[in-house]
Amino acid sequence: MNSSLAKHWRSLTSGTPGRRFSDRYHRNQKDKNRPWFGRILRFVLAAVIFAGALALTVIPGPATPLFFVAGALIATDWLWMAKVMDRVEVWLRKVFQPIARFWLKLPVYGRVLLALVTTSLSITASITVYRLMH
Repeated sequence: MNSSLAKHWRSLTSGTPGRRFSDRYHRNQKDKNRPWFGRILRFVLAAVIFAGALALTVIPGPATPLFFVAGALIATDWLWMAKVMDRVEVWLRKVFQPIARFWLKLPVYGRVLLALVTTSLSITASITVYRLMH
């Protein structure tokens, strides 16, 4: 199981951005020996992760990666989701490349300071929303 998971992860990460999820879908469809319960298990796991992500949306940050994990699981079996994930990946790369360049140019103390400021703002926003709701 572990080697299979590692193999799937390597095949996904080695793919071409903008095509990796569609390519994975097509590879998965060509495999005639794939068990039907794997598809059901992936869908149920994606639904549970998606529900967990929805529950975590009240906390800034941790829900976002979970939505992508759920989408990647569904993209393995559904072409429309694979195409959506490919488009989202390209868009996110375009948006985050300037941010990554900025981050890498910062000295260590600048990164620490920026992390502290954003964490403080996140906590302040969470407390404010909590107090507004109660």
